[in-house]
Amino acid sequence: MLASAAVTPRARLAVAALAALWLAVGLANVWRGVGQPGARYKFWAFQHHCYSDVLALYGDRYEGGGRPVPYLEDRIEYPVLLGLALWLPAFAPGGAAGHLAVTAALLAACLAVALLALDRLPGAAPWWLGATPALAYYAFLNWDLLPIAILALALLALQRGRAAAGGLAAAAGVSAKLFPAALLPPALGALSAGPRRPLLAFAGAGALGLLALNAPVAVVAFEGWTWFFRYNAGRGAENSVWHALGLARGPLLDLVSLGPVALAGAAASVAARRVGAAGGDGARAARLGTALVLVTWIALNKVWSPQYALYGFLAGALAAGPGWLFALLSAGAAADFHFEFELRARRWDPWFLEALVKPSELVRTALWLLLAAWIARALWREAAAPARQ
Repeated sequence: MLASAAVTPRARLAVAALAALWLAVGLANVWRGVGQPGARYKFWAFQHHCYSDVLALYGDRYEGGGRPVPYLEDRIEYPVLLGLALWLPAFAPGGAAGHLAVTAALLAACLAVALLALDRLPGAAPWWLGATPALAYYAFLNWDLLPIAILALALLALQRGRAAAGGLAAAAGVSAKLFPAALLPPALGALSAGPRRPLLAFAGAGALGLLALNAPVAVVAFEGWTWFFRYNAGRGAENSVWHALGLARGPLLDLVSLGPVALAGAAASVAARRVGAAGGDGARAARLGTALVLVTWIALNKVWSPQYALYGFLAGALAAGPGWLFALLSAGAAADFHFEFELRARRWDPWFLEALVKPSELVRTALWLLLAAWIARALWREAAAPARQ
């Protein structure tokens, strides 16, 4: 009922108003840290539950007027498009306030783009992304709304039969953060069921897009460009279910965190191909498959950052998940913010970590896996429907 209601003008307006409200609340909270100098900012922000990577990065790199070029003069642990997005606001006047204002405007625009794209996807539920109070906590914590918007545009391009545009958008999304790669297995599966030309257009445009965006940086600053891969490969279990279970690092950690994602990708690809081959809605199957891979990935990744919840709400929007699950996950996302940052404010107090934070990490994972199971069931029904006809 809620998903269908979201197509009415009044519902669109309500979603937009809620999104604007959450963004305003989130920006007001983060803005409290503008006056804190770089060396003091992080711990102060943890204490006041208003931390943002945007201001932390500004204090570490740009405070005092410096603007080191990403990858060439500055090691950035993000892909190239995100490196550009976090660097350009450093040229804005006004110090930390100007940097945050420009970044916030960019991220708010990205949310608007994502919601508009979702509104144009048949069967999607934009309210999952636009109405969640998780936006107040995470919209300005990091830059994830940029790849989320690009991923939504890639799915819209595929829905409209624009395979090359979808491939280019997918390449841009992966070049902003890695999570938009969740689109690739189901999209390739759906396109492989039809004529070869769209498949080749999607794959070719995606490969060319990745090359065009990454090759110049890799040639000029190879060490800086590869830091993203080396940094993430060397990370152990952080804030994740594996942290709660005591699996710190090693081959087993990589297996249990990446294995389910690979299985979800394979299942999504097979299901999308089956739907497309039977004459069903391959684009919808690709969206459900993308949602399944996204949620499996964030739930079981070896590293959890609280803003990853935004990818989960995007997945819920793509799959038009039920309202009760939306409410549970929204409450969980808000609690997660306070638990994780209060832990840092308490300087990793052992009692707080063992008694509250680790159990909360288990509960959070269970909730996201519940959404993954709901999406898997919807995808299975989509794949089985042609066989029943």
